[in-house]
Amino acid sequence: MTILERFKKYIAIDTVSDENSNTYPSTSTQLAFGDVLLNDLKELGIEDSFKDEHGLVYAHIDNKKEKTIGLIAHMDTAPTIEGGIKNPRLIKNYAGDEIILDDTYKMSPEEFPVLKTVIGEDLLVTDGKHLLGGDDKAGVAIIFDFAKYYLAHKDEFNYNLAIAFTCDEEIGRGASKFDVKKMHADIAYTLDGESIYEASFENFNAASAKVVIEGVGVHPGNAKDIMINAVLLAMEFNALLPKDMIPSKTEDYEGFIHLDEMKGDVEKVEMHYILRDHDASLLKDKKEMLIKARDKILTKYPKAKINLDIYDEYKNMRDYFIKDMSAISLINKAYLNLKLPIKYSPIRGGTDGATITYMGLPCPNLGTGDFNPHGRFEFVSVTQMEKMVEILKELFK
Repeated sequence: MTILERFKKYIAIDTVSDENSNTYPSTSTQLAFGDVLLNDLKELGIEDSFKDEHGLVYAHIDNKKEKTIGLIAHMDTAPTIEGGIKNPRLIKNYAGDEIILDDTYKMSPEEFPVLKTVIGEDLLVTDGKHLLGGDDKAGVAIIFDFAKYYLAHKDEFNYNLAIAFTCDEEIGRGASKFDVKKMHADIAYTLDGESIYEASFENFNAASAKVVIEGVGVHPGNAKDIMINAVLLAMEFNALLPKDMIPSKTEDYEGFIHLDEMKGDVEKVEMHYILRDHDASLLKDKKEMLIKARDKILTKYPKAKINLDIYDEYKNMRDYFIKDMSAISLINKAYLNLKLPIKYSPIRGGTDGATITYMGLPCPNLGTGDFNPHGRFEFVSVTQMEKMVEILKELFK
């Protein structure tokens, strides 16, 4: 089975995660997909493979080497639009022109400049109605293709191979059930990035905030000097925050405060924020901005009630790697030997690798060739997927 055939097989299975579920994994389809992956691992000849009680799939190939490198990808896809695509379209040797997805949707290099970076490559695109699922089934397919080669050429490699497929990464729970002891690796890499010519060992420090504002609701005809409209207070609260410190106006290392959801009425409004910054001290400043906004509203409207809860979520793994760059050195060596360019970009989001790193298993992130994830404009460079297999071969030497 080629890497493209395997990828198409896996994306045809809808494994969307569900942030409103209280189970782990959040959807039963991930458990079923885990069974598929476990069966496929054993068909490859990896007998030391299993699915644990949480639905995570682990596998090991003992090559009688001193150290082990782990490869990790996640099974779920983003809860945005429907997955399980059955009719993706392959564009051979992309010429840089407009791509028609269906009667309604199309992609052009002017609207999506990333298309200019993949001219001449083979692309797999959506039907305009479904998620492609390359995030992260491109990573899953790459790991399988490499494992197949590894089994047939063990004498080429200086490391044992460990594999893990996790659940619920897209809803922030991907590493919550991950077991470092089950992984049995010295270092590991998540294959969950975009361009294979970029890698990452930095991600956001992350926090979330829940703001509940209670006003005073009365009949509007009798409201003078009595009503305190919680909706208006919520708007005023948000206006106290820096107007340009939002996702649509920040990039690279710039953090943000993102109003992700707001619902309610005159009497009560609930607001959900996510706070992100690569610098931990700047994230702390953002938390203080919310606290000051709360205090200012309460001072101005003493009859109102505001409850503010702030939760830390994950940390920037850079703090770990500035002390131990051995996993990064292996990446640099592999790309140098293959004469390929590599640059390191900060992840403007989270990664299972950050949590796993702080569990004691250093875990930078590598690209897979998946672009525009989480929507109908997603596409995968099959050329880059194949090239990443070659990079892994070099990494393990």
